[in-house]
Amino acid sequence: MQEEHAEILASIRDQAKRLLNDQATPEHLKSLLEAPASFDHVLWGHAVEQGWPSVGMTEQAGGLGLGWSGLGVLCEETGRVTASLPLMANAVVADALQQSATEQWLPLIEALTLGSKIACLALADPTDSGLSTSPSLVSTHGFLDGEKALAAFADVADVALVQAHSEQGIALFLVDLHQPGVQRMPHNSFDNARAAAVLCFKHVPGRLLGSVNEVLNVTSLAALACACEQVGGAQASLDLACKYARERRAFGQLIGSFQGIKHKLAEIYCLLEVARGCVSDALDAWDQDLPEKRQLASAARIAATKAYDYAAQECLHIHGGMGVTWEAMPHHHYRRSRTLALELGSLPYWRERLLSDIGLKTAHSQ
Repeated sequence: MQEEHAEILASIRDQAKRLLNDQATPEHLKSLLEAPASFDHVLWGHAVEQGWPSVGMTEQAGGLGLGWSGLGVLCEETGRVTASLPLMANAVVADALQQSATEQWLPLIEALTLGSKIACLALADPTDSGLSTSPSLVSTHGFLDGEKALAAFADVADVALVQAHSEQGIALFLVDLHQPGVQRMPHNSFDNARAAAVLCFKHVPGRLLGSVNEVLNVTSLAALACACEQVGGAQASLDLACKYARERRAFGQLIGSFQGIKHKLAEIYCLLEVARGCVSDALDAWDQDLPEKRQLASAARIAATKAYDYAAQECLHIHGGMGVTWEAMPHHHYRRSRTLALELGSLPYWRERLLSDIGLKTAHSQ
């Protein structure tokens, strides 16, 4: 059974590589960076045609039932070419709706599975990363007032899963973004290809989906999917750096023969392998619903962020002056690595999350 599952994932990876190599060309990717809140509608259409949004969804929801490891394959491949698709958001929101076990959500779950609707995660507050203590978005009797920080795909999403402060404390709400009172404010950002926008709400009704525990589960799942994307980007950065080191000559020899370059490449490889192992363990834990799944997701997020940050930065350095030119690819990965490192909370936040989860587990075991 495991061999069959691995073969299916390998087939999906191969299919994804072919599509992304054909569609996500360097010229096309650069065109998306030129305008705020750009979104690759054409690539999303192809992804929907090939059933990518359904890969990680359960069979009950009309998906392929390949679990989070199936979604991880697609996220890794999109990260490899710095493509931006709302696969993670759709899967995480659909999972949150399924966990609520309410039949009224079945049409929306099906739409997210088919890709006919797009979801976004608006979790961070403008003045904070992660679980904020400042009530910039407040729910009063089910109506939302305030704003959320710049969120990926918020400019094109149909629904948003938002974190707000309610009468009972921090909670998750599902919001239809086509309602009156919702304002989307796109910004010119470091990485314009992610259809990012600030969401403002003025007395907008939201449907309560859960409290702190659900918030922690959703953010952990989102971080894990993001870590898969970061691993793909780190691997691509390493490949770019190695290729250039084998071609570029300085002082009459290939720069790959210089000890300083070798050390950089070796360090990227080590960080990447650590991240890949952490991500693999976390994916298995979520697919098997193990008690330590949130801890492993936090560890994967930390390791993948460090690996992609270092890989993108050193890839750019190895390319020298060429690396910072518009025509070259290293700046694509540097932009994406910095964006993903902050999008769901910075490293200090995830270190605190990991320590908090470990502390909770220790307390419960005593």
